[in-house]
Formats: sequence, structure tokens, C-alpha cells
Amino acid sequence: MHISPRTEPGERLGLALCFAFLLWANWVTPLWADDYCRTMPFNPATIVRIVWGNYNFWTGRWFTTLVTFVVLDLRPYGSLAVFAVVNAGIFTFLVHVVVHMCRAVAGQAAPACRRDGVAQHVLVFLMLWWLPRTIAEVALWKTGSIGYLWPVTGEMWLLARVLSRRTDMNMAQYVAVFLIATFLEPLSLLLTLVLAGAAVRTWQRGQRVPWPLVCSHALGTLVLGIAPGNYVRQRTMVPSPPVDRLDGLLGNLGSLFDLFWLPFVALIGIGLFLGRRQVSCPACLRAGRGIWFAGLALAYMALLLMFPREALAARVSFPASVLLVCYLACLLFTCPIGRSFSMVMASGCAALVVMHMAIVVPDLTRLARISHDWVASTREQVARDQPVILPRITMGPRHKLLYVRKDIIFVGINPDPHNMLTMCFARAMGASTVRSVP
Repeated sequence: MHISPRTEPGERLGLALCFAFLLWANWVTPLWADDYCRTMPFNPATIVRIVWGNYNFWTGRWFTTLVTFVVLDLRPYGSLAVFAVVNAGIFTFLVHVVVHMCRAVAGQAAPACRRDGVAQHVLVFLMLWWLPRTIAEVALWKTGSIGYLWPVTGEMWLLARVLSRRTDMNMAQYVAVFLIATFLEPLSLLLTLVLAGAAVRTWQRGQRVPWPLVCSHALGTLVLGIAPGNYVRQRTMVPSPPVDRLDGLLGNLGSLFDLFWLPFVALIGIGLFLGRRQVSCPACLRAGRGIWFAGLALAYMALLLMFPREALAARVSFPASVLLVCYLACLLFTCPIGRSFSMVMASGCAALVVMHMAIVVPDLTRLARISHDWVASTREQVARDQPVILPRITMGPRHKLLYVRKDIIFVGINPDPHNMLTMCFARAMGASTVRSVP
């Protein structure tokens, strides 16, 4: 399989549109929740001490924690502007990788028409935004983006190289592979298993096995997995026997699919129906080798059994959603693009963009306004040497402190002044205590 590095028709415009929106979204998204726990005066020695303590007593994700501290501690020096550009670029790069990888896996050439290329790139972006359960937690929230979007993008880049057999790298790339493998336990383990399987298959063919790549990723997985903090943290959670974990996993698996799948499935279904005379039904559903992405998504979800049920946050399923998006992208690229489907794809893409902007822009704008008002009110009350009391605000149909559509949840100010996240906010704002009231 060959993944072409050449720019496709419409790719630059499509990615530019995605980047422009993501840059705005990252810029308006405020600091939230754990972000405030990682804001302090920049001190490398203090950061290293905290990261080392977390590795031994809380979590093995040492590189994730290190990067998050550096980004947020340099906030007074413009690091958030740099983060907005970098984070938007990483999401855009994920779109690029998914498009090129899935087109090659599906065995399809790029469309000749520039408009079709733009539509396909925008559709892949919209699927990556709307199909995961908690996109803002993993793509806009500073702490969540570094912990989930960055490793998923890195592992997808690595998977694309493995599939195209471009496994020879330089030393800097091997170091990057090691660091990518230190981010997220189940995803790191899954890619290590994929690399090991690819190595065995290469050996059976009598070809040279890419041992440096396999070993660098496996070493990162090992460093992540043997961290004492993983087991210390697990002992603080409610005991979770295998049956309880399986029940939580099944609930998590079922919640990957919701009504936001319907427009994308309907659009792809129309394309497959229009091309039914060119590709048989079983073959089109396989989408070349795209069905393997669905298998990898199930394998990833199965690896979540290593976590207690209490640790199965919605954002942990993000890699599985990206793999399912890869399968849908393969199906999209399998659709023969004639004049009819080209019009359907263009009009469907335009309608989805309108829906996207109509929902996301007001929600993120309101979120930014709420955060601005909270910060301004807190500073005013601190200046008066008063206990800080903030209005409790809800968004959306569920009674969470802050809820943005599609389970885009930011934890707001808790009614309990002793809540950890509320205390982090108070410390960052120089307040003695902070609480919210209706």
C-alpha cells in the first residue's frame, strides 16, 4: 500500500478552512478545571519535582504532565497563543493523516475535481468533531488536548507509516515515537501490539524487521505501564471486579453511537447506493482494507478492561471514535464520484457546515463570556478582600455546571469550596475560597 505524500486537489483549501475554525475555537476556549491546577510561576525545578511525584504517586503519564505544566506555567509570556496555533495545527494534521491513510487503505485515487477534494476534507473534519463523545474535552481543553488529541494524532501518523511500510526513521523520529507511546496507556499498548504483529509478518516474509521502531515504541509503553503512580492511583478507586468493568465497558461502547452519526451515514449510504453497479455490497462495506479500522476500534475498547470502571471517563473512548471515523472515511472514498454524488456530497457538506457553525459558535462564545465574567467578578471580590461567590450557570438540557452540546463538558465552579478544582481556581486567582450559588 502506498500513501501518497503529494497534495491532493482541494486539500490545501480544505485544511485551511479547518485550521481557521480550529484556531478561533482554541483562542476563545478559556482555561478550565485541571488547567487552573497547573498554573503557577514558571520554575523548571518545581515542575520536574511535581512530574516525578505524579509518576510515582498518581499517574505514569509523565511527559503529558510535563508538557501541560510548561504550557500553562508560561501563560504570562504568551504560551496560550502558541498553544492555540499548535493545537489547531495538530488537529488539522490529524485530518490530513486520516484522509491520506484511508484513501490508500480503501485503494482509491484522489478526486480530480477540486470541489470534491475540499468537500471530502471538510467531511472528515466534521466526522472527527461530531462523532467522538466529548470533543471539547479532547481537542480544546488545554489539559485534555495534550493528553488525548496529541497522542491520537501521533499514533495515527505512526500507523500510517506502518501501513505504507515507511518504517525507516532518523533518531529524532525514534525519540518522537518513544514520547508518543508515553501518553495514553491503552492506545500505546494497542499500537505496540500492531507494531509487533507487523514485525512478525515482516520476518515471515524474509524482510528486514524495523527493530528500532518497534523497540522505541515498546519502551515508551513499558515506561508508561510500569509507573508506580498507576497502581497507587488505582488503589484510591472503588474496587472493580471483571464483571463490573465489563458492564461499564459495554455502556461506554454503546454510547459511542448517537444521532449525530445519522447525517454522515446517510450521506455515505447515498454514495454507496449510487455506485452499487460498480461495487458489490459486501466489497463496498469492506472498503478495501478499511474494515480493519473497525476491528482496531473494538480491540482498543477491549483494552479498556485494564481500567477500573470509575476511570472510564467518556474522553477515554476518543481513540476508538477516531478509528471508527477512519472506517467511515474509507467508505466515503469508496463511493464512486459521479456528477450526482458530487452534487449530493457538496450540498450535504454545506448543510453540515451550517449546522456545525450554528451550534458550536454560540456555545463556545457563551462559554468564553461566562469564563470572562467569572474571572472579572473574582478579581473584583479579591480586591475587596471578600469571600468569592460566583453565580452557578448551566448550559444545555442536563443539569451540569457547564454543558455544551454533544457532551462537550467543562467542569465549572463547584458549590463546595473544598472541591479540588474549585480550590485550584481560587489559588490561581489569589482568593482564599470560591464557591458558587444558584
